Amino acid sequence: MSAALQFRSKARVTTFHPENESDSKDNLGVDYLHECDAILDKFLSWNEHEQLDIMERILSKMTHNQLFVMQRFIQPMLQRDFIALLPQHLAEMILANLDARTLAACEAVSTRWRNVLAKGQLWRKLIERNVRKDNMWRGLSEKNKWRKYILVSRDSAACAVCDYYRVQYDRLRGSSEMCMLQHRELFPKVVVDIAKIEANWRNGVYKLSSINCCSENSKGVYCLQYDNDKIVSGLRDNVIKVWNRTTLSCERVLSGHTGSVLCLQYDERVIISGSSDATVRVWDVVTGDCLNTLIHHCEAVLHLRFNDGIMVTCSKDRSIAVWDMVSPREINLRRVLVGHRAAVNVVDFDDRYIVSASGDRTIKVWSADNLEFVRTLSGHKRGIACLQLWDIHSGACLRVLEGHEELVRCIRFDDKRIVSGAYDGKIRVWDLEAALDPRSPSSSLCLSTLVQHTGRVFRLQFDDFQIVSSSHDDTILIWDFLVEPNVSSDSSPPTSGPDSLLEPSAPSTLPLNSVGVPTDGEHSSPVSSPIMKQPYSLRGPSTSYSALYEQCMDGDSVKGTSLQQYEAQGPSSSNNENRAQVQHVEAIYVDSLSSDEDDVQSSAPRISTRPVGRAPPASPEPGDKGG
Repeated sequence: MSAALQFRSKARVTTFHPENESDSKDNLGVDYLHECDAILDKFLSWNEHEQLDIMERILSKMTHNQLFVMQRFIQPMLQRDFIALLPQHLAEMILANLDARTLAACEAVSTRWRNVLAKGQLWRKLIERNVRKDNMWRGLSEKNKWRKYILVSRDSAACAVCDYYRVQYDRLRGSSEMCMLQHRELFPKVVVDIAKIEANWRNGVYKLSSINCCSENSKGVYCLQYDNDKIVSGLRDNVIKVWNRTTLSCERVLSGHTGSVLCLQYDERVIISGSSDATVRVWDVVTGDCLNTLIHHCEAVLHLRFNDGIMVTCSKDRSIAVWDMVSPREINLRRVLVGHRAAVNVVDFDDRYIVSASGDRTIKVWSADNLEFVRTLSGHKRGIACLQLWDIHSGACLRVLEGHEELVRCIRFDDKRIVSGAYDGKIRVWDLEAALDPRSPSSSLCLSTLVQHTGRVFRLQFDDFQIVSSSHDDTILIWDFLVEPNVSSDSSPPTSGPDSLLEPSAPSTLPLNSVGVPTDGEHSSPVSSPIMKQPYSLRGPSTSYSALYEQCMDGDSVKGTSLQQYEAQGPSSSNNENRAQVQHVEAIYVDSLSSDEDDVQSSAPRISTRPVGRAPPASPEPGDKGG
């Protein structure tokens, strides 16, 4: 009997008696089988048109049940395993674009598909993709010390990755199947770790470490910046202290300023600091030697920013100075920008604009190319002391976050959360995504309140794993959310705490800018200083939102709204302003300060850097106050 007849016989029996299929085959008569064979030979002798015609006739005579069985029989014949038919490299390219859930489903399709995943190391590539795109994945990979193994050969990579997560590593050693298994098991374990960390942020679970900065003349830590290895802080007692992240001990003290250190920024080469002694100093980040002292401003340097060979400083003398940084020892004054009628508290810039904010309750925008004045943003009536996120289309303030009992001093945010510090000594963590959803009740927006500082919170920074804050109480607190969630966070300060999900001694991972320079938190805004309301522009969109956000604070509240570009509007204060073309300005962060401090401080991070002579300062107008 031909194979074709056997197959057709099976199909016919299944139609009516699928449960008795094996028995039915034996009941087919010999005459029937010969007739079927003859019909099949006749069918094959016809042309395609005739074959289709006879099939249509037969199908039209079938019952509904028979048609249903035929559909089940025909449907698999119409499908093709395109992955099996493609060359290995093309199959890998297709499957490499899938997410984790779909990739797991593909493993179960067939042995061929599973081999494609194994030989192409597609689980490893998925992890690699997440590490490149997601800050949390990148941070965990570095803390776990398995990131460096992702790009190396199979056996060593799999062994090292599994070592930490205790994935079984006992068979198929060195094979592509083994490597796939290890990365396949790593993925959900990382997902679980990320979920634990997010839960810790929501529930206020952390391990607290403390650095005591108290000295004979200290009265507060005004500014700080951190990376994996160190914390650099500026103190009111005129010094900069560099702290080891692992031991929390002071490694170096940079002395030279004769006034409080109000702002600082560093990269891999230099630390640049501004002080109430009106000078800007450049320090070697490794040796701590003072390489340069810039004397230009007449009063306290309140804020500075540098990047890609350009530095901008602002002062209580109402002026903004733009510097060309050739090397740390060669920094030349390019131009002085004047126009504010009170102290300029904060300044920031990108490749398009320089944005400054002042105690005169205005924000001014300058062209970064020709340093010409562009526009004044005004409208604040109580000074620039509020957090506002504006909808670009309606200009409406979408949300006000209330909870602090005293003046909000510093704010940071990323694409998930806002962290604010206030003079009530409290740090509050807010859900930014919920704040941007008008359906979210106000009571659900504050995720947690951190209460450990005993004085005003002057400065804070955070990343996906931790908050680092400084205060008038002469302490730097490190709030580490990389801990097991069953441990209470309300224990009193310092150093002891539960073991981390990762290595306890592993330093936190900070984002890098485009040239690999450490920053103080991606999309996080540099914070302010004692006395004034301080704004600056933010670089780059959030990873989860195309919009930028403008931040300010109003009294004891924090306001929020989505923003991509803000069209500068408001009354002009000069003829130049009347002639200025309306420009679109990136989001501006504004941070409130009290005027009861003698010094003004602010900070931020990034490099490149010579002494220059004193340039003519902006001439203050009679009656103006610097704060």
